[in-house]
Amino acid sequence: MESENTPAMDQPTFAIADQNEDGKLSKTELAEHKHQEALAEFDLNNDNLISAEEWASAKPSAGENDEHFNQLDKNGDGNVTKDEAVLFVTEHVSFSDIFEDLDKNSDDHLHWEEFAEAEPDSVNITLFSIRN
Repeated sequence: MESENTPAMDQPTFAIADQNEDGKLSKTELAEHKHQEALAEFDLNNDNLISAEEWASAKPSAGENDEHFNQLDKNGDGNVTKDEAVLFVTEHVSFSDIFEDLDKNSDDHLHWEEFAEAEPDSVNITLFSIRN
């Protein structure tokens, strides 16, 4: 059982998400990390995309022509790319609000200490949890 103070990700995972190794996460780095987590779970053919078929398999209640998938698939090619996913997440108001709430020193980055103090569920942003 996790304690109340268990961060949403551990420090080694935070370091992996910190792609430029500056000791803090930008909105883009956090969104890219979340996309990588989604790929690990839903990218059934390991092509680094989430196809409409993979989306439907992961979310059967969405139906064949899911409007949420269509919002993610900006170019309409039937796949959600990393860039499309990151853009969707970083532009979403709830993600921005959560990020700003966690960014205690208002430097537009999350430092480990800020991230570690967050409620795990508050930073568990996924493509499935955000809707326009």
